[in-house]
Amino acid sequence: MSMFTSYLKLSVEYRCMLVAAFVFNLGFYMLIPFLAGYLKQDLLLSATLVGLVLGVRSFCQQGLFLVGGLLADLFGVKKPIVAGCLLRALGFCLFLFSQVTELLFLAAFLTGFAGALFTPSAQSYFSKQTELSSAQMFALVGVARNGGELLGPVCGLILLSVSFDVLCVVSALPFALFALLFAVLLPGKQAQASSNIKSASEGGGISVMIAGVLGNRKFLLFSTIMSGYFMLINQISFAIPLHLVTQSGEPKEVAWVLTLCALIAIVLQFPVTRLCERWLSPEKWISIGIALMGLSFATLIPNWAYQSGVMYYLPMSLLAILFTLGTMVSFPFIMSQISVLAEGKSVATHYGFFYLFAGIGLITGSALVGVAFDYAALSANLVWYCLIAIGALTAVLNTVFMAAPGANSEIQTTSPSTSK
Repeated sequence: MSMFTSYLKLSVEYRCMLVAAFVFNLGFYMLIPFLAGYLKQDLLLSATLVGLVLGVRSFCQQGLFLVGGLLADLFGVKKPIVAGCLLRALGFCLFLFSQVTELLFLAAFLTGFAGALFTPSAQSYFSKQTELSSAQMFALVGVARNGGELLGPVCGLILLSVSFDVLCVVSALPFALFALLFAVLLPGKQAQASSNIKSASEGGGISVMIAGVLGNRKFLLFSTIMSGYFMLINQISFAIPLHLVTQSGEPKEVAWVLTLCALIAIVLQFPVTRLCERWLSPEKWISIGIALMGLSFATLIPNWAYQSGVMYYLPMSLLAILFTLGTMVSFPFIMSQISVLAEGKSVATHYGFFYLFAGIGLITGSALVGVAFDYAALSANLVWYCLIAIGALTAVLNTVFMAAPGANSEIQTTSPSTSK
């Protein structure tokens, strides 16, 4: 079954949700990558203030994922998704008034909170579809997001050449339209949400739902181990640019790596996921994928004789191929594993908690890479050794602690047959 055929097999609601996943990334990468430059160069704001604004946006998204998950479990996914779309549209429009400091910070807050509302709700909704296997569903989500990440900066550059105001309005418009669309298409309060409200009101409120997640030891262990995955996932846009700066590289080289990663994922994500489902268990693919992500940085260890021409790009291209292959064989199974470990209880809250661990992993990974670059005098390849070690350790821990008997059979029973 091809990716397009699988997409058509989904209901209208899920198709629209996939388009929304694409649009969320498209709108984000249309505006956010150019925001810092606009604030610093056009509005002449201090670097400290710009850093605070971007930090507020990131913190609000990562720190409030749990809130979004709880709201989705209490009231159903429709309200948080619609609210997330509206808030993202409003936040982008408020960047029109970035010269007013209070409105600038409000725009950053709303933009981040919108993602915190939308993402756990969307992940929970995707995990409950029955037409495709959970891994295939999240493979389609990955394709949609990579498509938005690929096209966003291109569209942003075109719109920015007109004006920053036009960029803000055009970036916000799809979110407003999707808010109206989802208000009509998505089902109302679900039975699970109703039962969650009842149990919460009778048994101590939201604290009962949180206690249920905190009592899920295997989920917490899995989330802790997967923080290693998130230590690695951000390094294409963090460690690689820092490396190129120290090597007197150019921005186009970073763009080349990001573009190649996105293109590979868009073309191969779905067929790779279907192929993986035929062999081995999801736990093993997660371990293999994370190990590959870490191993990909070994391509930068040898001294490369070529300083120009096509051969100059070979190490970075090999890195992009191996790293993307690692994410392709791990990401869909990581996302589907969360819903399995939740056992149908407060699924969105579990996703919200998981993204808290993801945020810790992102911050920790960036800090470790920064320290490794600062101590590069000890070894020119210290950064790459650290990233390889993180990938290997995470893969080993996942293999040792998450390969429980019966886990694979449980996953299979929650998904339709993949042999169609």
